[in-house]
Amino acid sequence: MRAYGPLTADHPAVGEICPLCERPLVAGDVPTLIPLGPGNDIEQRMRAAEGRPYNAVCAVAHWACIPDQARTANRP
Repeated sequence: MRAYGPLTADHPAVGEICPLCERPLVAGDVPTLIPLGPGNDIEQRMRAAEGRPYNAVCAVAHWACIPDQARTANRP
């Protein structure tokens, strides 16, 4: 997992709800992306099923909400 940010006031993720703590993301927060899978796109599903790279649907969460064992060395 990778940390991004911090979020700027005009970022589209500002106001989204973190799926882990259920609080909104605000400007200044450091977010991360949680991959959920290939979504409904048939081509992306086929690529995933074949073990090939695909564009994943992701949820945005606070970096601080991610357990330490899921983080990589990339810390803000």
